[in-house]
Amino acid sequence: MPDGKPAAALSTGLMIFMFLLFILNFIFNINAHIALKPNALFQLNLNSISMYPLGHVSFVHLLMNSISLYGPLTIFERSHGTVHTGVILNLLAVFTAIPYCLLGSLFFSKTEVIGSSGWCFSLLAYFSFKESIIRPQQRIFNDYSLPTRYIPLVVLLIVTIFFPASSFWGHSIALLWGYALGSKEVYAAKLVPPSSLIQKIESKLDRAIAAIPLGVKFYREVDANRSESYTSLLGEESVLPLHSAPQHPSFQGEGRPLGA
Repeated sequence: MPDGKPAAALSTGLMIFMFLLFILNFIFNINAHIALKPNALFQLNLNSISMYPLGHVSFVHLLMNSISLYGPLTIFERSHGTVHTGVILNLLAVFTAIPYCLLGSLFFSKTEVIGSSGWCFSLLAYFSFKESIIRPQQRIFNDYSLPTRYIPLVVLLIVTIFFPASSFWGHSIALLWGYALGSKEVYAAKLVPPSSLIQKIESKLDRAIAAIPLGVKFYREVDANRSESYTSLLGEESVLPLHSAPQHPSFQGEGRPLGA
């Protein structure tokens, strides 16, 4: 991105909403009410269980999550539809919160989590699984490659090392749900309202959808292509260059990277 296509309504709106929520938190301390605590499940605190991805503890936290989330979420929304994507995000949040609370009540009862990094890991795992079917190995350097399916695990390790305050267990659970969504998407679709119902809801919201600013598109259910086979996001296989190509003695310009 950008790829010439209009921005997706939910993805763009979510970034704006999380930023506004971050600003409002300085006034109303919203984070205290939506942060996910291990006891939230037993207290049936539905706000925490479903809304914790919307809050962030710092601007850097918000910025990094927004950058990581916006691209994959936009791609997902374009092919799955705006309403369907919104439901999937909520399901991922809830299904990540439940095992986190169960584990937390036993091992880290005082640790609370907040932020959308769980969504980032879920979508990373989802696309890595889909990509691995087409491209089992992803070449990183000229002589080194990684199994495409396990690249999210490497990212998880890196994030855990460089950001020790992040939630390893929250990220791990979100990662597993991303793999589950990628491998069993037909079952996940059964948890989403029927396509006919979504289309009826959208018809009731025609005026609101029409009011969306130019350059931002609401992807309607009727245009969703969830049944189509996955198309690689990476295109032709490429390799990160390690050095410049050797130059002919008579050539005085800059070297051209291998694989360019």
